[in-house]
Amino acid sequence: MSDSAGEATADLLKEMVGELRQLRQRVEQLETENATLSKAVDDPETLMKKAGWLKAVTPLPDEVYDPLNREAGDAPSFVSGFGTEMLNKGMDELKEWQQMENSMPSHTSPSSIKYR
Repeated sequence: MSDSAGEATADLLKEMVGELRQLRQRVEQLETENATLSKAVDDPETLMKKAGWLKAVTPLPDEVYDPLNREAGDAPSFVSGFGTEMLNKGMDELKEWQQMENSMPSHTSPSSIKYR
């Protein structure tokens, strides 16, 4: 009976050692993943790359064309791709839209039901 008890104890110890090895491997794997994630949090660019996002760089405020020329002075530092014709044409279209909107009947008139 002592032989079977000794064998059972040995089997139990072997099983426990196997379980401990598996747990140790899982802990090491989790520690590695944790280190990777903490690096990603420290560097958001890496985190975004892993999520599938692409990096985009926007121009600095000095490099952006301001159509209203606020504080630009006499000599603009940036030449726009739009000519003044394009800006004037856009303003003309805006005025046309405003005129059409103003010509619409008001809400109080009976004919407004047809349009709105």
